[in-house]
Amino acid sequence: MNRTILKTALMSLLFVRSGIAMGQATSSRDLLQQKEQWPAFAADGRKFQFEGRFEGRTANSIKMTKFDIACNLPSNATFPDGIKSGQRIEVIGRFTSENGNLLFLVSRILIKDTDIDRLRSRVKQVPVDQPEKLLELAEEYQADAEFYEDAQLAMEIAAIRADSLRRLRVMARGDVTKLTELLHLSKSLGMKPDLIELLQFEQIYMAAKMPDAHVDTLIAEVKSSCTGWDRLVPPIPERIQRAFDKDAVGAFLDASESDRPSLHRLLYRSLRLRQFQAILKTDGSNGLELSRLVRTEFGEHDPLAADFEDRDVRYRLMQLSSLSRSELKGLTELLTKLNRAQQIPGAVRDWLLAQERKFGTSDLAGLLRTADEYLFVADILPSEDYRQQGIEFLKRAWASADQSSPTDAEQIADRLKRFGWERLNGVWMTNAQMQSLPKDNVQLAIREGRIVRGMTVEQVVQTLGQPTNISRIASRRSISDLWSFEGVGSSNMVIRFRRSVVDPNAASVVEEVSRVARR
Repeated sequence: MNRTILKTALMSLLFVRSGIAMGQATSSRDLLQQKEQWPAFAADGRKFQFEGRFEGRTANSIKMTKFDIACNLPSNATFPDGIKSGQRIEVIGRFTSENGNLLFLVSRILIKDTDIDRLRSRVKQVPVDQPEKLLELAEEYQADAEFYEDAQLAMEIAAIRADSLRRLRVMARGDVTKLTELLHLSKSLGMKPDLIELLQFEQIYMAAKMPDAHVDTLIAEVKSSCTGWDRLVPPIPERIQRAFDKDAVGAFLDASESDRPSLHRLLYRSLRLRQFQAILKTDGSNGLELSRLVRTEFGEHDPLAADFEDRDVRYRLMQLSSLSRSELKGLTELLTKLNRAQQIPGAVRDWLLAQERKFGTSDLAGLLRTADEYLFVADILPSEDYRQQGIEFLKRAWASADQSSPTDAEQIADRLKRFGWERLNGVWMTNAQMQSLPKDNVQLAIREGRIVRGMTVEQVVQTLGQPTNISRIASRRSISDLWSFEGVGSSNMVIRFRRSVVDPNAASVVEEVSRVARR
């Protein structure tokens, strides 16, 4: 007997005709909740109409799932063999007691489809544009799935809910409020993670497009619900990047489980970069700080890091005149790092000119400060040209201080000497120039503590001090003075001065220097 014939036959089967009007059928689940009253129901003969699941049968009774008393059939009744376990049956009858045992005496029985068959049939009747009705239908069957612990029915309900939510998601596209509601509903229904992840991704992505988007809040949501948002390795494949840029939600919908973390990462990056853009100062002065954050979070080669650095460089170049030494050094290092070293000479030149204008070069203090700036730049580049310019400013400073501030002049001369410059015969000379002078050069000899021909009395005293002994020899044309110095080096020294008697204005000059061994 096929199912249609079976259902028709059983629907018309009447064991005991009831004269009592019956209301809408209840369920065995609801009837079980009144179990304590069953004995009273048996006593007053009240009739019941309820529906449950067929579990099995014996000779004259049937067993209904979860209904823990037998449902007895009349002795003359027959029961078809084609009914399956789990199939729905609706019975009419009453509780009764026999020999102290509680029974349910069936007067009529109606065979129906299984829950899954009934559910699938009703699903087909739901209009395509009303997916919310699928949720209502699934909810209607949820209680039975739980009551009967029916895993197969539960899976069917989950599939219907998933289909409904996916269709609702398509209808809600672009509507952040509806997407948020669907997300909460999916979580409350315990839907599979892939659907929840999709709704979560789309809800955040669409919310980020809103003019009044709360980026900080969205970033917090990504961190709390999107796995892989902080993953630096492996790098995001180019194909995923392209798909995200083209249609982020569509890319996530089509993505495999292994690709979804990369899309979470891109979603986080898009939000984080918006956050960086929001805190970037208008003048770009915090660009370097943001660039470091970008490189730390997204890698050394992220293009936005270079953009932030460029903004910071432009700001510093515009602020050249007010940069401190350390800031100028930082700028040169940054330009080198960014492969823009060709900009360094112009930036340094402009900075030095600004320092000259700021400190001035008309007085001693300005000359010294300007010299210091040139010498500082000479060290950080390094640059011999700027070093020489700094030295020239020091020479000008010495000239300014020579008459007005001898102490300052002496200190400046010491500095110049450390740079390899000394003043001789009223001229500043380098060590190399000094070494090229002849050894009998009077000024060179004074500097080195030597006595040479041509020195005046004053120059000898300046070099060696006063003599130990003086003697004089005179002739018709000249006068010679002999100066003796004891303990000059490893011997005594005798210096002979000669002065002409013909020229009364002639000065005594050294004519001969000799050394006498000590006794």
